[in-house]
Amino acid sequence: MDLRAEALGLRYGARTVLEPTDCHVPPGTQALVLGRSGSGKTTLLKAFAGLLRPSSGRVTWDGQDVARLTAPERRRQQASFGFVFQTDALFDSLTVRQNVMQPLLRRRVPEAEARERTDAVLHSVGLTDAADTLPERLSGGMKKRAGLARAIAARPAVLLADDPFAGLDPGTARQVARVLLEVAGKGTLLVAAPEAPVDLPLPRWLYLQGGRLVHDGAPAPEFERAPDEALA
Repeated sequence: MDLRAEALGLRYGARTVLEPTDCHVPPGTQALVLGRSGSGKTTLLKAFAGLLRPSSGRVTWDGQDVARLTAPERRRQQASFGFVFQTDALFDSLTVRQNVMQPLLRRRVPEAEARERTDAVLHSVGLTDAADTLPERLSGGMKKRAGLARAIAARPAVLLADDPFAGLDPGTARQVARVLLEVAGKGTLLVAAPEAPVDLPLPRWLYLQGGRLVHDGAPAPEFERAPDEALA
């Protein structure tokens, strides 16, 4: 899917969260969305996924203005997206396997196929032994990996991961990075993070500061670590 933000701006009341922004994400893009907390990273990702309505400008999917799509059309096209939220967003009453399978069953994937795909992605994120465990018994890192498994089980054309390394120990972060790199070879990947993860060398960086997109291009050392100070 071809994604575009055209003069995209978002406000919450009087507070501007994202200044008018232009950004083109062609199919197959692999990029890091960098910036400190509150810089607009999450807002940009959610806007691309059609989860937020722009205050100004627009987001397009394959040239279609998302805001002009009917609700059924938008939901149908959103099936192309996988979103890894900052919080795990798991259902407490469902096991890990059930949490991952549920979106597949909602999309009418046959149950046997849904279970096979679920078990495969749980293996890829190292959660096979926790498949029948309720979320309350998982560590924070395991919950994060379960959320990632749920997002990739649907084989999305576009995967948006919002700070997927937050709170993870180095070993778990490397495992998550490995899975993201595997996914990156199959479609579009945008990963939001406060700093460039060493284990996720993606070829394009978007850097946001104070709601403004101040860099869009190749990796640049000045944006790698503590870039706000470098720009001050």
